[in-house]
Amino acid sequence: MIARLLKLSWQYRWGCVRVLLLQVLLLAMGLMGLGLTGLGIDHLRYSADPAAPPPHWPLGWSPPMHWSAMQALGLIAGGVLIMALVRGLLNGLYTVAFADQLQGKIVVHLRSAVFEKMQRLSFRFFDDNASGTIINRVTGDVQNVRLFVDGVVVQTVILTLSLLIYLIYMLNIHVLLTLACLATTPLLWVTAAIFSRIVQPAYRRERELFDGVVRTIGENASGIHVVKGFAQEGRQIRRFAQDNHRLVEHKERIFWWVSIFPPLIGLLTHLNLVILLAYGGYLVVQGDLPLGTGMIVFAGLLQQFSGQVANIANIANSVQQSLAGARRVFEVLDAPVGVQSPPHPRRLSRARGAVAFDNVTFAYEPGRPVLENISLDVEPGRCIALLGATGSGKSTLLSLIPRFYDPQEGRVRVDGIDVRQLDLDELRRNVGMVFQESFLFSDTIAANIAFGQPQATRQQVEQAARIAAAHDFIMSMPAGYDTVLEEAGANLSGGQRQRLAIARAVLLEPPILLLDDPTAAIDPQTEREILEAMDNAIAGRTTFVIAHRLSTLRRADLIVVLQAGRIIQRGTHEQLMNQRGPYRSAARLQEADAVSRQLLNMPAAVEGGRT
Repeated sequence: MIARLLKLSWQYRWGCVRVLLLQVLLLAMGLMGLGLTGLGIDHLRYSADPAAPPPHWPLGWSPPMHWSAMQALGLIAGGVLIMALVRGLLNGLYTVAFADQLQGKIVVHLRSAVFEKMQRLSFRFFDDNASGTIINRVTGDVQNVRLFVDGVVVQTVILTLSLLIYLIYMLNIHVLLTLACLATTPLLWVTAAIFSRIVQPAYRRERELFDGVVRTIGENASGIHVVKGFAQEGRQIRRFAQDNHRLVEHKERIFWWVSIFPPLIGLLTHLNLVILLAYGGYLVVQGDLPLGTGMIVFAGLLQQFSGQVANIANIANSVQQSLAGARRVFEVLDAPVGVQSPPHPRRLSRARGAVAFDNVTFAYEPGRPVLENISLDVEPGRCIALLGATGSGKSTLLSLIPRFYDPQEGRVRVDGIDVRQLDLDELRRNVGMVFQESFLFSDTIAANIAFGQPQATRQQVEQAARIAAAHDFIMSMPAGYDTVLEEAGANLSGGQRQRLAIARAVLLEPPILLLDDPTAAIDPQTEREILEAMDNAIAGRTTFVIAHRLSTLRRADLIVVLQAGRIIQRGTHEQLMNQRGPYRSAARLQEADAVSRQLLNMPAAVEGGRT
């Protein structure tokens, strides 16, 4: 994992180099300011007591003899001020470079890479991962991976450079004093290693708990009508509070460990100051160490050195956070695509519409087949109706045609070609789909209809809407085709959403049309309108329609009845009505139900004062 993160960091090496160069300049300005401060103290001491050792000016230069003490101090103070101004400017540049070159670009590029990979993953990935988990990986986990680049790699290099420069400077002042003061440093590394081992699983668990919080929010927002309809607001509030409380409790445990580590590091670094005061003070008294450029500067260097060592706590913390997020991000980036185009696909510019299932067996989970030994040959232009109870495999059968999934056994052919040999985009451009749950985007009505063919003209969009019996209600909207839909088309009825979905599929003019119960969410009057329009839409196209209403089933050239993933009946409406089986039973129930509704709607006849 570390190796992969380092490889990722290498992609942003030039941004890192800019940040590091600015940090080196900042470090140099800090050291120069510290050295000038020590020089000023030595100069003051020498001015007050000529018997004290004279100050050592840098680069062998010293002020002219005729300069007064105040003139020399003024020069030193001016140098300190200039260093402070330059340091402030560099700090501003460092902040901008850090945010722009690293944080911004890394997050944008990595988030785009994760989203791009998600678009290519098969439906199995989305079956196995809740939407809240997916959203969290694209947002929070990507931020944690970015933390490795700027919070670990860059900060580690900065720490190493700083420690090396401080060490060289301190050794240059006094070797034995440096070795004595840094004797406790190995304890810091041991403490950091123990800390990392403790918090790593804790951060992993934190991401899982955060998934639960995001999932609860997403489900509640999507299902708010159900929540309010069943008066379960209080229950949802308690559920969210429980998820949130578990996350907060876990964070508190992490914070507890994180809060212990810096003080412990601080305690170890303060031992260095004790040694400095004892041994360094002795050297000053003995005259072996200058007070300003020796003791004072050394104290400043030691403080900076200890501060950088204490920064190990932050780096160790960032390592564990980034590793927890990186595992989850790389799970997406490494996930097998599953269904993808072959290296050398066969061409299918426009299909004739022949579809065949050859002994197809499919299972979402090993050992639990949803479809078993399905064989079905459909000639171009035929309409096939699929009938069966919930869970019989109807929607799954349709999903194999555009290769949402691949069967474990057998094959699906379009125009005699195994769909696994075709380019995915080319295959799906030949298949129009209306799903059981019509999803619409937060965009204009026209854009939703033209989603599969963005270059379609307004005339083509309107023609598709007319075929789907949607034009009239669209024109009654405030801005017609330019009306912006709310999230998931919340400002439309179920039947209106379904008709827009039908228009979206019809606009592609596909040779193969898949309709997953398109008349389930509409009233009888609208059903008649759509069925009449669909008669024109399916003309000349191979159509698979999942249907339960006789009005739709009678229009089919062939009705296929599924039960527990197997075909148990097939034939026309008339043929199946002459056979004993589930189709005739279901059809008679519907006919009886229709007669009952007609009788209930008849006006009452009054005879002899009694109804």
